[in-house]
Amino acid sequence: MKRLYLFLLIVFGVVTIFGCEEDSKDNELVMEGIVAKVDDREVFIYEELEEDAMILSEEEVISKSLQASYFGFDTEISGIEVGDKVKVWYDAMDASLPRSGHGTKIELINK
Repeated sequence: MKRLYLFLLIVFGVVTIFGCEEDSKDNELVMEGIVAKVDDREVFIYEELEEDAMILSEEEVISKSLQASYFGFDTEISGIEVGDKVKVWYDAMDASLPRSGHGTKIELINK
């Protein structure tokens, strides 16, 4: 009986260890949006609205309570301007309004 319990404990442990392994490509956190503000290492983007084709400022985005996020990066951001549509990969996000997160990669979608 002790051998059965030991066997079950080992099997459970192996399943737990390998079953919890994450594939980072399947679990990437990504946000697409329009750039409202960009600095050396920070970008503020908001989700594009179908009916609103205007480029909004940071203050307008906040006052309209749009889904928006600040992303800080470890390296300088280059080639990104206000009004650009971008895709941002991130690894952490808080629950404040507007949200704030740590960006790992930024890519220009179209100019």
